[in-house]
Amino acid sequence: MSNDFKILTEFLERLGPEVSGRELTVPLGETALKLQRFAAGECDPAERGEVCELLRLHPAWLRWVANRVKMARGGDAGHGVATRLQTDSE
Repeated sequence: MSNDFKILTEFLERLGPEVSGRELTVPLGETALKLQRFAAGECDPAERGEVCELLRLHPAWLRWVANRVKMARGGDAGHGVATRLQTDSE
């Protein structure tokens, strides 16, 4: 093994999980479905508690949830339902 790789290997072994990679930032499967229901406002209080705990453990998923909330609102960039209803009625 070349000296460069040996140095890198020793470095990674010393620091372990801190430099081993980043966590997956996209939820999958049942978790994604639960977060989607949360974003759409379809969770009961118990499910909301579960989702809050998931987001506490995986803060990178907040961006994913925020994007789903925007999509649930029709991608109105924060203008709200009132603006969409006004536009739809014109």
